Amino acid sequence: MSDWKQCKLRFPNRTTINDTERDHLSIFFEDYFGATDKGQRFLFAIFGDILLWSAGPNHLWHYLDDNDQISEELLTAKFFDKKYIDNLHPLRGTGQYEGKEVKYSAKRNCWTYLNNRTVHFHRTSASEIPDSPADDDTAHIEEILERIETTVSSAIQKLQAISRPASPAIQAWTYPRTTQASSLPTPPVSKGKQPTPVTP
Repeated sequence: MSDWKQCKLRFPNRTTINDTERDHLSIFFEDYFGATDKGQRFLFAIFGDILLWSAGPNHLWHYLDDNDQISEELLTAKFFDKKYIDNLHPLRGTGQYEGKEVKYSAKRNCWTYLNNRTVHFHRTSASEIPDSPADDDTAHIEEILERIETTVSSAIQKLQAISRPASPAIQAWTYPRTTQASSLPTPPVSKGKQPTPVTP
């Protein structure tokens, strides 16, 4: 049985998370629940394979196994390009880029503006551009399209070659003519009906 299942079994009176508590969850937590233990409300979450707990909003997150505080560095490790974001909220994945509000899309693995358009960071050189899943997808799609284009072009050329009349040189080779006399008997040529001679 997984550690997460054991954690859930330990708190049979689990409750759903309210809106205030939901703001205290990381966008990268895979699962979570609230529970009351000895009159105190706690939140529990799984982050990768790490089990965490917190006493709720305005309290830090801790490792369940040793009660050590989890670092902000670990909470923000999955955010690509976080160095460009000002006022990064480590749980909600929100902040500002060039004075505009942005949020991290865990689904798309990229930063987006509040209107869901992708943030394109300004960089000084191409060597600073890390590979992102979106770039990998674009490159993969372009590669597929190039292969399709090559295949279609090749098929068109083959079809055109088949539908073109063959050149005389190819015709002569394909359909050789015989100059020898045929060994088959020649059928008699019908002269049609002849008039019957009249006798005097």
